[in-house]
Amino acid sequence: MLPDKSVIQSCSMRVYKAISCALRCTFMELQAQCKVTSTELCLSIIQLLQEKKIRQERNADGVYYSLSV
Repeated sequence: MLPDKSVIQSCSMRVYKAISCALRCTFMELQAQCKVTSTELCLSIIQLLQEKKIRQERNADGVYYSLSV
């Protein structure tokens, strides 16, 4: 069962704050810092990407999330 919209909004705020403090985070780092399930984190990341608040970058070490410029 998917979390409701208010849960996703709350998780998105935590994810955004975590990224703004760290400048660049992996999925696992965000999950550990925000203490959310992987489903909640995925939905939060999708929402933030759609709103163009964060961006996703890939390099040889993996995928990272950072604030949009």
